[in-house]
Amino acid sequence: MNFTTDIKVRGYHIDVFGHVNNARYLELMEEARWRYIDRTNFTALLKKNNWGFAVVNVNINYKRGAYIDEILTIGVKVERMGNSSMTVKQHILLKDTETLVADADVTFVVLDLARMKPVRITDELKEAFLAIN
Repeated sequence: MNFTTDIKVRGYHIDVFGHVNNARYLELMEEARWRYIDRTNFTALLKKNNWGFAVVNVNINYKRGAYIDEILTIGVKVERMGNSSMTVKQHILLKDTETLVADADVTFVVLDLARMKPVRITDELKEAFLAIN
């Protein structure tokens, strides 16, 4: 993976069955993507052009439950960069192990916020998304 970050499983992640609720995995992956984005100037370029982005597809595979106080290492890797969309591959591992908790492909489009229509991803924007500081 191009980028990894650790997140500790907290009580509010847990459902009545004692493990991380399936919807929370998406939130944990989203937090990892935002941490990735925070290390780039991607959002600055989006703001400059009055663009935004929206997730349009998530394909997630659940492999193992995650439990309170476990540390999860979440990876983000750019898988594909198209004309108006990008796909990132993500995985969640138990920290310091190869134990796969979940993995996903997440596709999003870049939007013109005034028209709410997809826009062509410029080379500058691609470079910004790929350049981790």
